[in-house]
Amino acid sequence: MGLILNPEVKLRMDGGRSILFSVNSVDGAEETVFTFLYPQQAMMLSLFDGERALPEVIKAAACLFNLDEEAASREVEALLDFMVSKNQTIRSLIIDASTIDLSKARVYDPYDFIVPQEYINMTDVRCRIPCSLIILPTMRCFTNCIYCYADRAGIQRQEEFSLGLYKRLLQEMKECEIETVDFSGGDFFCRDDAFDIIECTLSEDMYPTIPTKYPLSKIDVDRLARMGLSTIQISIDALSPDIIDKMVGKPSYGGKILKTLEYLGEAGIRVRTNTVLTPYNIGDAINLARHLAQKPHIFKCNFTPYGRSLYRHDNSLFCSSADLDNFERALKHVQDEFPHKTIYLSGTNIDPYGGDKDKRSSAFWERAMCTANRRGAVVLPNGKVTICEELYFHEYFIIGDLTKQTLMEVWNSPRALELAHPTPSAVLDGSCKDCPDFRRCHEERGRCVRDTLKAYGYNKPHWPDARCPRAPVGNRMV
Repeated sequence: MGLILNPEVKLRMDGGRSILFSVNSVDGAEETVFTFLYPQQAMMLSLFDGERALPEVIKAAACLFNLDEEAASREVEALLDFMVSKNQTIRSLIIDASTIDLSKARVYDPYDFIVPQEYINMTDVRCRIPCSLIILPTMRCFTNCIYCYADRAGIQRQEEFSLGLYKRLLQEMKECEIETVDFSGGDFFCRDDAFDIIECTLSEDMYPTIPTKYPLSKIDVDRLARMGLSTIQISIDALSPDIIDKMVGKPSYGGKILKTLEYLGEAGIRVRTNTVLTPYNIGDAINLARHLAQKPHIFKCNFTPYGRSLYRHDNSLFCSSADLDNFERALKHVQDEFPHKTIYLSGTNIDPYGGDKDKRSSAFWERAMCTANRRGAVVLPNGKVTICEELYFHEYFIIGDLTKQTLMEVWNSPRALELAHPTPSAVLDGSCKDCPDFRRCHEERGRCVRDTLKAYGYNKPHWPDARCPRAPVGNRMV
């Protein structure tokens, strides 16, 4: 057999260019892939169809682009060396077709990626069609976590979207070639129709990623396994049941969620875990990490220090630098002991206000790109759509309503485009108002508007990213 593009990534047209992106950014490879490609790059990449070896790909490229083989070889090698993430090139995504399940292979027609010269557009960082969607079926929760970041009060007395609307949305997502449904919000299993939502998602050959704290029973877990659910995220904050109970504000809960982990292993459902670190549980977190690493069915463990919340913040929940340093050193030993497991500490952000102006400026212009309203959006429980999960029901960022519009109507709504391409005239006050770098900042990397609200307040959505060297010092962030 020949070479083929890894089916964990997908090649898709996006207006006057193509995009190459990870199909499943949650359970897939550790490093997410996303990049825009010129039409000729996409056409050349589609020649890796599982039938051709590299010499045959070069010959096909020579024929396709009317090149001699030496020139075609240079073009193919340049494509293979093209960076698609911080540490990956396209070469790392080309694999032997004999190593994959051929039913999952993606074979493309190079002629599908032709774009007339006058329509090629590689400048707009916003996708013409969304390639991801986060769905919040509910904001109700089984627990009452001390570190909760969700706007649970914002949904009070509001209806949740119906199963019928969700089924329609699945079809519209498929039309956009989205294959993974990322759930978030409150607790998925607080909905009476949670199992129906999973069942119709799987019946459409789409992959649901579900985080939960709900203490699922053995009957529940066995039902999920029969339906074909292959993975789930369990949020668990300690190994000690008493500490778990304190963290989630639920007596007699800790033992039940530990039992749920066991049921999932017995049913053959693979588990990823998430743990929020606070002064209350960081001392027990290494015991938890070692315990989880020893479980064959647990494949990914993420530990995240408590961060500022917009809706339920408490400064006493910040971990000290010393505690985090000690935890990171201890976690390194667990990582070394279990190298086949993905165990990591994330979210240890540097103080956005710290450092001198030159260091802040350098770090700011090298920041990661904000993907909100550029690659995807977030569906709220009432059917409205916002640009970032933690913004929830903030009216400034609502771009549409799926009870009245289709997904593409929301994506191309006037408000969505205004937020994607802001103008200085729309800024009432603050550092952005007369900034000479306004266009560069907003049109390229973008602001983290979530952190803007955390740093400066709910009524300052137009203020700068807290990391900006021109931004004032605001609320403590880490």
